[in-house]
Amino acid sequence: EEMRAALDSMEDPILHLAVHLTLVGALREGEVAGLTPEDIDFDAANGMGTFTVNRSMQRVQKDTLAQVDKGCILKDTKTEASCRTIFMTAALREELKQWLERLKREEALDPERYRNSGMLLRLPNGLAVEPVLIRKKFLKWQDAHPEFPRIVFHGLRHSSATCLLYTSDAADEEDS
Repeated sequence: EEMRAALDSMEDPILHLAVHLTLVGALREGEVAGLTPEDIDFDAANGMGTFTVNRSMQRVQKDTLAQVDKGCILKDTKTEASCRTIFMTAALREELKQWLERLKREEALDPERYRNSGMLLRLPNGLAVEPVLIRKKFLKWQDAHPEFPRIVFHGLRHSSATCLLYTSDAADEEDS
């Protein structure tokens, strides 16, 4: 219940989606930042939908890679086991569909200046959202919502959120 209430109180759409993905899939922030629209399959699992985690975005020292745009790289996940496919909840599926529509609208607003990073989590100008920005947004939300216990963003992946989200999805479907 508390997880659901916390998620509902997140008005920043980037933070909301990042946290929702993290809670459903127990993702690290680099893995959330590393997702692309191609990792999403709405038709998989008899239409339940899945998303696949197979890379992580990491900040690197400028001098290590002179060619890196903005000092971020995508690498394959830590181990073979980190590579995984996760079932969506009904609520996450709906949010992802709306998010992809939003990306299309943002690109259409100013196609000349839009820089399509190819990532799922993007700023309105198309550039990728870095893990550090997700953490900053999460801290800002925590400061504004002292009623929820303080945890680090990484701690979200260890919370027993999946069952909470599934039960809330079931409740949502009974209501409609």
